[in-house]
Amino acid sequence: MKNVLYPACNTLIAGICLVGLPASAQLDQAIQEGERATRQAEQIQNQINQLDDERSDAVREYRSMLQRKTGAELFALQQQKVVESQRTELESLNEQLGRVDEITAQMTPMMMTMIEDLKTFVAADLPFKKEDRELRLEQLDTAMEAPDVAPAERYRLIVEAYQAEMEYGRTIDSWAGDITNAAGETVNVQFFQYGRVALVYYNAANGEVARWDREGSAWETLPSSYRRPIQDAIRIAEGTKQQDILMGPVEKYSVE
Repeated sequence: MKNVLYPACNTLIAGICLVGLPASAQLDQAIQEGERATRQAEQIQNQINQLDDERSDAVREYRSMLQRKTGAELFALQQQKVVESQRTELESLNEQLGRVDEITAQMTPMMMTMIEDLKTFVAADLPFKKEDRELRLEQLDTAMEAPDVAPAERYRLIVEAYQAEMEYGRTIDSWAGDITNAAGETVNVQFFQYGRVALVYYNAANGEVARWDREGSAWETLPSSYRRPIQDAIRIAEGTKQQDILMGPVEKYSVE
């Protein structure tokens, strides 16, 4: 609460000091003294009010500084936890980097084995799209020998090759290609692949149909009764005929 000073006491003292002067002069002088005291009191009150305002501003600023200090302390504590977490993660990464050479040394023989197993599988599989599949295997050999190919990239290429081979077993496909017949002549035919169940072809020139014999590793001519189902299967694979149930030449086989 702001204090207000009243000039009553000062006026009384001034009145006492003026005893002995004429009455009118004493009254005028008393009034002047009272007015002067009042002005002084107002000045003092203004100073008090100003000091009170300055004190209030100082209190607000002090409280604001306390809040900032508390916020800064909390932020510093949080940052300290972040730094500790990053330091732990950095130590873990450094440890992992130290094991990179060891991991690479273990991965290389494994990847070589995977490639050799894939080569064996392709060689024992039906001879479809041989050029594409052999080219993929050659690219794997090149990647393993190239010094600028990272181990992770080599492994990615091997996995993609395995995925491509797996996809062959889940799809049907048809394409034009050449075969060498029993007379040693090169003949253009239309192939059809039933996943990994069977590989057949249709010769439009003479209507011949045949399948690949796994045991004999040669083409085996089929009876003419298979001609229409194989033609329909080729149209289905090409998208010119709706899917249907077809009769096809299949055989049991096992892979070791």
